[in-house]
Amino acid sequence: MERAANRLDPVLRPRSLFNPSAPATSGRIVALTMVAQPRHSLATLQAFYGAGVYGLYYNGPFDAYSELSRTEQPIYVGKADPADAEAKEAIGQGTKLFGRLNEHRRSIAKATSTLRVEDFECRFLIVQTGYQKAAEDYLINFFKPIWNSEVKICFGLGKHGDDAETRANKRSPWDTMHPGRAWAEGLAEDQKPERQIRAEIAAHLARVPPHATLEAIVADFLGDLEQLVPDGFTTATDQVVAVDEGDPPSPDDAGQLSR
Repeated sequence: MERAANRLDPVLRPRSLFNPSAPATSGRIVALTMVAQPRHSLATLQAFYGAGVYGLYYNGPFDAYSELSRTEQPIYVGKADPADAEAKEAIGQGTKLFGRLNEHRRSIAKATSTLRVEDFECRFLIVQTGYQKAAEDYLINFFKPIWNSEVKICFGLGKHGDDAETRANKRSPWDTMHPGRAWAEGLAEDQKPERQIRAEIAAHLARVPPHATLEAIVADFLGDLEQLVPDGFTTATDQVVAVDEGDPPSPDDAGQLSR
């Protein structure tokens, strides 16, 4: 009887339920907050406390990155975990975020034949411990930056060559495009030839056009947040329907539904 009564219930059921506490939701919010931060010169950044997420932005003349240069599209995004996994404030997190950015600065500064560290800016956000991974995941999925390993194009910026096993590997695409790190120079073979990397960059940027403005980012972000589309409801018998089609309830029905 109860099942039969439920099937006769005229009230529509939403097909989704927004959960503000879900990791993907918090990741979105932290990621958008990072994008809202001012850009700073990577070359002149001073040491600071904190862990969190960041993005690198390119403003230079290197031809393969011409479509990215001076846009709001990061060429790389990443995270820095706190020194103390239980840290509740920035000092307890250590200087991990600055350390990560400084590490990238040193790598870029060595690639003198193709890059200038003065052509790079960064955004960063110091976040409460535990939120950095979800934010990084969202940023990578949203922007698909060409230097991130997940995109599988020009990865290797964060790679180290300070142990025998690493030195035995093939040269990363980043080091092929931007020679200068001594340990990478000693490797015998590239993972990919430069012409292939350049072709992959061009194809990727044609498929994933860079965001030219912050307004474009916000528009895509809002579209990504959309949960309840017009046909996002069902009847008690699982028929998909639009919530704004059909006859409006009578005054008597409305009164009953509110109780």
